[in-house]
Amino acid sequence: MRLSSLAIVCSLLLCCGAAAAIADTWTDYDDIGPTFLTYETTYPTLCKRHDLGLSVEGRHLWALQISDNVGVDEDEPEFKYVSTMHGDEIVGTKLLMMLADYLIDNYGTDPQCTNVVNNIDLWLVPLMNPDGYDQTYRTRYNAAGIDLNRDFPDFGEANSSVGRQPETANIMAWTALHSFVASANLHGGELVANYPYDNELTGSRHTPDEDLFIYMSETYTYLNPPMWNSSTYYHGITNGADWYIVYGGMQDWNYVFHNCNEVTMELGVTKQPAASTISTYWSYNRDSLLAYIETCLIGIRGVVTEAGTGIPLAATVTVAGNIKEVTTDPDVGDYHRMLLPGTYDLVFSAPGYDSVTVNDIVVGSGDATRVDVQLVPPVSLISPNGGEQFTTNMPAEVIWTGDPASQFQVQYTEGYDTQMTEDIFERTSLGTNYITGGDRPWEITSTDAHGGTRAASTKTSMMNNHVSWLKRTVDSAQVSFWYKVSSDSGDYFNFYIDGIRQLHVSGQGDWEYFIADLTGTQELKWEYTKDSSGSAGSNRVWVDDLQMINDYTTWVDVANPTAVGAMSATWFPSTTGTEYRVRVRPDYGGGLYGDWDTSDGDFTVVASYVDGDYDNDGDVDLADFADFQRCLGASAYTACGNAFEFMVDGTVNANDYYGFHEALEASGPDN
Repeated sequence: MRLSSLAIVCSLLLCCGAAAAIADTWTDYDDIGPTFLTYETTYPTLCKRHDLGLSVEGRHLWALQISDNVGVDEDEPEFKYVSTMHGDEIVGTKLLMMLADYLIDNYGTDPQCTNVVNNIDLWLVPLMNPDGYDQTYRTRYNAAGIDLNRDFPDFGEANSSVGRQPETANIMAWTALHSFVASANLHGGELVANYPYDNELTGSRHTPDEDLFIYMSETYTYLNPPMWNSSTYYHGITNGADWYIVYGGMQDWNYVFHNCNEVTMELGVTKQPAASTISTYWSYNRDSLLAYIETCLIGIRGVVTEAGTGIPLAATVTVAGNIKEVTTDPDVGDYHRMLLPGTYDLVFSAPGYDSVTVNDIVVGSGDATRVDVQLVPPVSLISPNGGEQFTTNMPAEVIWTGDPASQFQVQYTEGYDTQMTEDIFERTSLGTNYITGGDRPWEITSTDAHGGTRAASTKTSMMNNHVSWLKRTVDSAQVSFWYKVSSDSGDYFNFYIDGIRQLHVSGQGDWEYFIADLTGTQELKWEYTKDSSGSAGSNRVWVDDLQMINDYTTWVDVANPTAVGAMSATWFPSTTGTEYRVRVRPDYGGGLYGDWDTSDGDFTVVASYVDGDYDNDGDVDLADFADFQRCLGASAYTACGNAFEFMVDGTVNANDYYGFHEALEASGPDN
C-alpha cells in the first residue's frame, strides 16, 4: 500500500519511528516529491526540497537537502547520496527515503543523527532514473535506452553536458553549483563497495588517494555484515577497474572533475527483491549509511580568505606529494581535504595572491584539523626598479604596492651578485657531478623532456621491489627543477634534501615544478621505488631543467617591519656604487614572510655635492662662495641645492652657512 503525505507527517509528529512505518512497501515515484515537500513544510529549518530537472519523459529528479541551517552556505562539508541511476536497481531508493525519515525523527536525540545534521550539508537524490523505474517492468536504461552510468565525461574529455542525456546533464549542473566533498551512488546486482578508478584512462587504475578510498569503502562495509564477510571480495570492497572496466561512469567523473570522493555501493545481488526484505536491508545498511557520511569530516579543513577584507577566496589546496588538488567553496571560502592520520604540508594558492605553505599539520583519527589561511596580493616593487640614479646621503625612496593591511620588510644591497648554474641534461651521460645507484641506475634519455630533447630518467627495466636513485651536492642556492611521474599508485618518486623527503608522488601526471631555498652544502637525492604489484604508465620518472641560483648578495634592512599599510620607505645610501638593488616582501609576523619582489635591474648611487665644492675643482674657495650666495633659497636635491644643503632641511638657507664655513676652512689657508 502507499502511505499518504498526511500519514507521514502524523507519524513524524508522533515520533513513532517513521522508518518502520514505511518499511512495508517499495517507494513509488509519485510519492517522492510530495513527501519531500512535506518535510520542507513541517521542518523548514532542517529540510528543503529541490527539483534538479526533468527526465526524458518529463519526470522530476527530486532532491532533499538536510542541514541544521538548511539553505544557508556554511563552513561545513557538502555530501550527496544518489541512487538508482539504473531504474531496475530499487533498494537504494527505499533506503534513502528511510534515511531521510530516520535523520529527521532522531535529530536532537540521537548523537550521530544530530552530528550529521549539524555539521554536514547533506543531499539525498533517491531516484536519478525515474523513467526506467516508474513502469510495470523496470529497466536499467532511461527512456532513450541509455545507460546513465556510461554517459558522464571521462578523463581527457571536456566536462560538458552537451549531447548527454537530460538526467546526466541535470546531475552535472547540480554538482557544478556545489562543492561536494564526498558521495556515494547506490546500485544493486552485486554486494560490494567499488571505489575509483573505474577505467585506466588516467594511466592507472588507482587514484592518488587509494588509501583514503579503501578507508571510506571499509567504513561502509565494516558495519554491514554481509559485505564485510564477503567470500568474493576481501572486506567487501574492490577497485572499480580491477572488477571490470567502466567508461563514462559517475564516480570517476565526480573525482576527476569535481574533487568529490565517490564510492559505488552495490547493495545486494538481487536488484528487485521482495518488499518483505526491506527491514533486513535497512538493518544491514542504516549504520553504514550514517558512518559513511561522517567520513567527510576527517582530514584538514578551514577557510581561505583575503587578508584584511576577510573576503572568501576561490583557492586551490594541494597536499605535498599528492597530485590531487581540491578547491575551496568560493561562497564561503571553506575547504575540506579528506586525509588519513599523519603529518602533512599544504600549499594554498589563488590567482592574484601570494601562495602560502603550512608545514607539519598533524591529522588525527577524529574530526578534521582546522587550518584557516589568509592570502595577500603579491608585492609589486615600483621604484627603484633599475636604471635610476641616487646621491649619497640624500633620501632614496622605495615605493611598492601590496596588501594595505600588511607590514613589509624592505632591504637594499650595494652589490647585487647572483650566479646561476643550469643543467638541462642535453648530453648522452650524467657526468661527474652525479652519483647513481640502487637496483637500476639513472640515465640520460630522449623518451621525454621538459625542455630540449633529453632529460635524466630511471631506466625502463625497473622490476618489482626495485629502487633507483640519483644524487648530487649543491652549495647555498635556490634550487629548482621539473619532474614527471608515470607509475601505478604503489610506485613513488621521492625527492630528498639532506635526507628529508620533500616530494612523494605516484600516478600519472604532466611536468611539475619544484623549488626550494638551501643554506650551506646539501645533498639532493632523486629516488624511484617500485612495489611488488602491477605496472601502469611508463613505470619511470624524469627530471629536467635543474637550476641552482647562488646568491652571494649581502642584504641590509631599510625597514623590518614597516608600519601597517606603509607603501614606501626612505633610506640614505652612504656609499657610491653601480650594482644597487632593493627588495620588498610581506612581513606576517612570527617569522613568516611572503615572497620577495626585487628590482628588475641595477641602479646607481653617485657622490653627493654636499661638500661646498660646487665647481668641482678640488677646493672649496671664494668661487664656490659666490655660487653658495646665488643658491640661497634653492630647493633641496636640485643640482644647486645638493652642493650646499649641509643641514638637509629642504633648502639652501642661512642654516647652511656654518657647514659651508667649515668646508671652506678645511680646504686650506689659500682660501
